[in-house]
Parts: sequence; structure tokens; C-alpha cells
Amino acid sequence: MNWLASLLLRLCAIVLTIGFAIPLADAAAQLLPVCSWPFESDGRGITNVFTPDTNATYWIMPFDTGSWQSMIIRGRYPAARFINFDTYTSTGAVTDSIIDSNITPDQGSTNPFATQMVNNGSQNYTIAVGTNTIRAPNSLHVGGSRMVFVIYRAFVPDQGFNRTGGVGLPAVTLVAPNGTMRRLRPCPFANAETSLGNLITLLGTNGFTNAANFLRQILTALNQRLSGASLCTPGQPGPAAVTFAPATLGANFFANPQTTYLETSGLCFQPNKIIVVRGKAPVFPNTYYGGSIFQPAFDSQIQLRYWSMCNNDRVLPYPVVACQADFETNLDQNQFYTYVVSNDPAPPPWLPDYATWLPWGDTRLPKNLIFRNLLPMSNFTVSGEYYPQAVFCDETVFSQQGWQACFR
Repeated sequence: MNWLASLLLRLCAIVLTIGFAIPLADAAAQLLPVCSWPFESDGRGITNVFTPDTNATYWIMPFDTGSWQSMIIRGRYPAARFINFDTYTSTGAVTDSIIDSNITPDQGSTNPFATQMVNNGSQNYTIAVGTNTIRAPNSLHVGGSRMVFVIYRAFVPDQGFNRTGGVGLPAVTLVAPNGTMRRLRPCPFANAETSLGNLITLLGTNGFTNAANFLRQILTALNQRLSGASLCTPGQPGPAAVTFAPATLGANFFANPQTTYLETSGLCFQPNKIIVVRGKAPVFPNTYYGGSIFQPAFDSQIQLRYWSMCNNDRVLPYPVVACQADFETNLDQNQFYTYVVSNDPAPPPWLPDYATWLPWGDTRLPKNLIFRNLLPMSNFTVSGEYYPQAVFCDETVFSQQGWQACFR
């Protein structure tokens, strides 16, 4: 067994007793959730599984709809590019979703994702999650599942802010069938390793086997790393062209319903060669540097909310090697991006100013590149010159003659 998985199992009993002050013998009698947002996934450490984007953070919470009538979420709109709240079944299927611009603010507050006329006062919201919230404003339905996962997701906090966009996590209150309300305290966990093991154990001891097994996929994937993987061989010839197609890896693990994914097939390292990716950059909001989601980073009209290019290992647990988001991607004078994937420890000195570097990572492992795009405008699609094109190219050819020589 993987050393990390063994450590997690040992920590479970400790955290159940200390973190929650709940004896193991009484764990099954507890109502879930015990505290708010017990598991944070940011694409690092143990959460670097199933092709994450390092510019996004998920906070995950179980909700027992058999014990509670509804969950009330109260928060502040963050300084970030995008947020949403989603409900999922115990096996990760999307049930309902609400995005930032559709979250009506509390009375006297304003929503900076919905209006450009934002005052300097409060920016608060309230969302209800439950079985009796179909089509109600600011609501999320839970379907027919007894155990539901509620996920709060945030992309690209503004420069200088933490992953919550400077507002912390939303407060959570549970409402019982008789109307009794219980305010949850924030979960005390400091790291994903501890909180994941604890959450799996709590779900299992409370009889939610499907939900526990679904989250256990993370540990299973870590344990199976390189098991039965088709590794690359030295000098293995590469494809004549590198094509992007709708993604399949990681698509069934809490997929974001507002995101479209394009990915390549498995690509093996070739000595003295690099991968060059070209495409026209969709116009995105300039939020990272302090603008609103209505202010384009360049040009005059925003085309989608967010995009990024990530390089991933195409073997379990499908970890990300590195991502470059829209705001950190260099563009040429025609607003095209050029990504270069090379086996260098840092951006190579021959990289031109218009290009953006991604590290190859372990050369034994096949890679796949993933191009994400989030919330395109109704009149925009990632097609034509916006669709990424890629080739293997001799490093010398690129460094001496530029990207044009690689695509001839």
C-alpha cells in the first residue's frame, strides 16, 4: 500500500477523536455534516488527481438530506474570476448548479458578477440547498439522493488574495424537519491528507458506502500509480500531428458543468523535440489585476470567462504537471498564444517573448495537454483559429526559425 494511504488510515482514528471530539464507537450516530467544508481540493499534494487545474479550488461537503431539510449557505462575493455552487449525487453526477452572476444578493447588497454598478457597501448572498427548493431563487436542488455532495468552486483569485478571494469560506446552517437550526463551525483540518481520510471514515461509519467509495477513488488512484501503465520507451516515434478532442480523463470526478475540456492523446517524449501549441486567445476578463468580470483583458469584447492550458501525466492518478492560465499566457501582436512544452528545468533561454513555457515532467510517462474554457458567451465558440493546433518540432528549428517553421 502507498505510504500516504497508510498514513491516512492511521490518522482517521486520531482525527475522529480529537478533531471532532467524537469517540469512534459513537461516530455512526452523528448527523452529517459535522462541520463546514471538510475537504479542500486545490490540485496539489493528494488532490493532484484526475487532471485538476491549479488555478481552481474546490471545497467539498457531504449533506445528509434524510436528517436535514435544508442547508443555508451565507457568504460574500469574492475577489475572483468565477464561483459556483453545485450539488452532486453520492457517485459524482451533477444534480444542480448556480453560478456567480445568477446568485441574487441579499437586500442592501450588490453582486459584482451581475452588475458593473457596484457600491462600496455589502456584497452578501444567501443560498438554500434542499429537497424543497425546486426553481426557487438562489436555490440548489438535491435530487432523490439521501447523501449529496455540495461543492463550492472558485477560479483565479485576484492578485494578492488567497484562494477564497479574500472573503473566507461561506458560513453554513442546517435546518431540521422541525425547523430547528444548527450553525456549523468551520472544519478544523489543516491539510487535505487528514481531512480526506477522516471524511471517508465518517461516511463509511454512517452507512454512506457509495459516497465513501467515490471519494476513496483518490486513494485508489494514488495506490495504482504506474500500475499497468503503458510507459514511453526511449526514442519512441511520435504522431505526425497532435490533435485536440473532447476530454475523457477525469470527466466523471466532480466535473464542473460550466467548463468544456479539449485534450490530446498520450504523447511520449522525443529527444531534441518540443511540442508547440498555437491558437488565437479568447478575450477574458481582467480580474486578476483588479478589474471586474466586465472589463476585457485586451481587445473590446469578452468572449469567455476563463481558459487555461495544462500538461498532465496520462497515467493514474492523472496528475497535472503544470498549468498556464489566460492571465499568465503571453500573446503575440495578433493575439495568438504559443505554448512550448520542453524537457527543461526552467523556461529555456531560447524561448521568445511571445511564447509561454510548460514543463514536460517525467519523460517516462505519456502526457496529455488539456485546454479548458469556461462560460463562453452566447456568440462565441472555441473553433476555427481559436481551436488549439499542436505539433512536435525540432528544438533547433523552433529556436532559430520560430513557430512558423514548425507548422509548415
